[in-house]
Amino acid sequence: MNKYICTNRSKNYQTEVEQILISRKQEILDFFNAIDNGQFNFNVYIYNTINDLVDGMKNRGFESMPTYMCACYKDEDNSLNFFEPNDNSSENEWSKEQYKNVIFHEEIHGIQSIIYGKQPEWLTEGIAKYLDGTYSKGIKYLLDEYINKTDIPSMYELENEFGMHDYDSYDYAYLMVKYLIETLGKNKFLIAIRSSETIKELSNNLVTTAVNYYNKKFVDTDLKKK
Repeated sequence: MNKYICTNRSKNYQTEVEQILISRKQEILDFFNAIDNGQFNFNVYIYNTINDLVDGMKNRGFESMPTYMCACYKDEDNSLNFFEPNDNSSENEWSKEQYKNVIFHEEIHGIQSIIYGKQPEWLTEGIAKYLDGTYSKGIKYLLDEYINKTDIPSMYELENEFGMHDYDSYDYAYLMVKYLIETLGKNKFLIAIRSSETIKELSNNLVTTAVNYYNKKFVDTDLKKK
């Protein structure tokens, strides 16, 4: 059973969060080829506002939480951390409907952490983005609209400075994980990421390799259509 520590305004929202966590858990377990023996439970914190969430995380000793974050999983205390969006959100705010996917995204992090332990952020975010449907418009759209409009960042930045630059680190994290799963196969990928040494080997120049792989793939596809 998940344990709830809530300071938000509505007890009904706790029930809604729990329903999302329960109903979507199996999707994550299926991806990781994992069986639930009762170990995938979390301390779930729900704050009243996004500012309360950021302040609450800092008060609990998590100084590294960027202010742009709207939720997070922390392995230090096995916690999923959320806030309750407004019922009538403005255009620039998270709606409760949009936030459902955020809850799912953080649950992916939590389950991955329980299975594998602490892993590089590019890998954990890449897997979460691979599963949560953010890039439903496809790789070509991502390349054309975002990635090919900027210089490819270094692996050093993605490994050590994730989210600290003007480009969207999540785009590259997703692309790298998508590439590894596509070229290795999912089962071999899951075996490979059990080892920190194998992850290190796979990450060598991975971002450039993945970008070039998909650019070439779409060029070759376009040529075949002609």
